Amino acid sequence: MEVGSLSWRLDNRRKWILLGLAVLALLLQSLLDATRAPMRQRDYELKLQAAEYAAEAYRVLQEHRQLDFAEVDLLNDPAGTGLIGPEFSQITNAQGNLESKLTSLNPNWAGVVVEEFRRAGLQQGDPVAVAISGSFPGLNIALFGALEAMRLRPVVITSVGASMWGANDPDFTWLDMEQVLFDAGVFTTRSSLASYGGGDDMGRGLSPTGRSFIEMAAERNGVPLMQSENIEDAITLRMAFYEEQSRGRAYRCYVNVGGGLASLGSGNNRPALPSGLTFDLGPHNWSRKGTLVLFSERGVPVVHLLRVQTLARDNGLPISPDYLALPGEGDVFVKNMYRFPLALVVFLVYAGLCVLILAPEVSRGLFDKIPRRQPPRNSGKRVT
Repeated sequence: MEVGSLSWRLDNRRKWILLGLAVLALLLQSLLDATRAPMRQRDYELKLQAAEYAAEAYRVLQEHRQLDFAEVDLLNDPAGTGLIGPEFSQITNAQGNLESKLTSLNPNWAGVVVEEFRRAGLQQGDPVAVAISGSFPGLNIALFGALEAMRLRPVVITSVGASMWGANDPDFTWLDMEQVLFDAGVFTTRSSLASYGGGDDMGRGLSPTGRSFIEMAAERNGVPLMQSENIEDAITLRMAFYEEQSRGRAYRCYVNVGGGLASLGSGNNRPALPSGLTFDLGPHNWSRKGTLVLFSERGVPVVHLLRVQTLARDNGLPISPDYLALPGEGDVFVKNMYRFPLALVVFLVYAGLCVLILAPEVSRGLFDKIPRRQPPRNSGKRVT
């Protein structure tokens, strides 16, 4: 038999063997996909408890707004939470995205925060430095729910001003929401210090009337209002306050909600600050180092809650829902996963078949390169 004919037959047989194994692999993968089942994720009970705290906070605030005869814009706040503020007000300090604000109104964000805290290695009683603003009251509620469920020791600084559609009602700021929830016994966590927020963290860009509304909100809720001379001073004062309140214990995590300038340092830093949990921001040419960067440089894990819609997709939460989700909904709680025993059996069966089918062929040289006809050797006669 000619070498060329043998090579063709072996090549053809090799293709059918590999094709058969590939088809079998696809069929087995389809079997695994079809048998995936909902499975509770790590720390399910803890995450659910945090989400239930957040859901209770929503209920209390909604009831408070109804008793207060506050007007709720059901077009922009279809779930009727009362946590979507006006587009413009005298304490509005930045543009806001309504879709992001609606996405943040979900008690199950508390489960996401618990997941990040557990990944950071936090345990009961650990001190946590927190910076929030009035821009995302929904995320603030979720964060507080996680802090309460895990029994952490937070030191909270709040920027009272807010972007559009946030807690930017001068008569119902985030500090007012905190007070309502504290009085109702939902949360024990409260802000220890407040700032104006906005430009340079000093309320720059607000009118004198707007700044006076923030001062009145801080006063009626009994929260000291920080007075700084510029943004660098605001960052320095915040770090000093965190240090003072730590009582000698090292912070185990820093959490930032929103885009507060004193926390980020500069608007130019935003692209370099990843959302979610980060253990090391790495070297950057920071325009200015805010408290978030300064804590990271000390080796403190950072949880940065911004780019809300991206975070929601990553955690299986709905985008801009027109309803208030129930606690326990989302991939962070329950996720469709492969059945491990079945996956192990499938792997062993497929690996065994590969060995049984391919090993003999390899030993017979099926997958070796077919040698080509060699030219006749020199007969040994010397050519002259």
